[in-house]
Amino acid sequence: MQRGKLGVWSALFAAAALIVCCFSNPALAQREQVSAIYEAASTRETNIAGVHTFEAPPYGFNALSAGDEELAVYGFPPRPSPQADPAGFAHWAKAMTASRTRWSGELKPTSFYSRPARMVPAPAGTPITAAPKTGASLNWSGFINTNTLKKYNTKTSFYYVLSEFNVPVVNQPANTCDGGWDLESSWNGIDGFQDQGALLQGGSLSGAYCRGNTRSWLYYAWVEWFPAYAALEEFTVNPGDDLFVETWDTSATQGYVYLADLTTGIYGTYGLTPNGGAGLIGNSAEYVVERPCCQGTNFYPLANYVLDFWAGSYAVNFNQYNNGTAPTFYPGSTAATNYLIDMIDDKDTQVISAPTAQGKYGILFDASGCATSGGCTP
Repeated sequence: MQRGKLGVWSALFAAAALIVCCFSNPALAQREQVSAIYEAASTRETNIAGVHTFEAPPYGFNALSAGDEELAVYGFPPRPSPQADPAGFAHWAKAMTASRTRWSGELKPTSFYSRPARMVPAPAGTPITAAPKTGASLNWSGFINTNTLKKYNTKTSFYYVLSEFNVPVVNQPANTCDGGWDLESSWNGIDGFQDQGALLQGGSLSGAYCRGNTRSWLYYAWVEWFPAYAALEEFTVNPGDDLFVETWDTSATQGYVYLADLTTGIYGTYGLTPNGGAGLIGNSAEYVVERPCCQGTNFYPLANYVLDFWAGSYAVNFNQYNNGTAPTFYPGSTAATNYLIDMIDDKDTQVISAPTAQGKYGILFDASGCATSGGCTP
């Protein structure tokens, strides 16, 4: 860093350290201090209003040995506790080690929205359970952890959610040409299930295009705060790459998404705001395979992704992080506050994407029905 920047960060650390004296709980004070640094450090403007990034770390920076305050200065995501959460820490550490090249290009607005869940009745004959609760959606398939909050707070609102998954290889359904884009989006995020006003999220998009004799494919990483803007394209990814995503917040109106392609070593980190729109409540954390919006008034057809495996997925609320306790929110939870959601076709007749828990932290998504055989579109 330049000498001037050292002075700025020294002053920032000193100011943030004053927070510690005002709290009887040292862990809470530490988290408040780190949150203040995230908010103060994510000030580099991008080409999108309401979206900021961080200074790139200096040469030789080591996220594994850096303190939490240093991680916040450069926009690296919150570190899981090695003692309380060794599995989560291992996934985080692998991602930090693989993150070699900070992406610094311009964000590209897209025409694709990853929207809140649009829930509908399940097709006849779909199995129903109470714990976890089961349901059906036109645009989401996945697992959702929830709480009963109606307003954001820094105790039981979700703080962060992290996941690792393979970027799905996609095609249009077998022996069909839909005349446009078929899309699949894999992401994790906060809100958008119980609360439809805001949704903070990031992940990958995989697309297959067919019209006449023209065929093409699209693969990239993206971030979004719905409804402030559509999905914002970051860097290109390759089908089959291993992607790490950590999404977190420091207030109802300040969120962050860290995306790292562990295969190529490219990573990006951004602070996002709602641009004056609805803030977060922090009452749902989700792990989702989606078909984005909008083709006219409809969601895009779901691309045939066949199978998509996720590992190391879970969420933590502020109390769990402050107290260094093991996470209790993960896809494999059978609590009544956990939801398992199947995606169905526009006619509400068949499941086209379904998740299955793989132990506590893993998910296997499976494309089915007309998403693989054709006929989903009129």
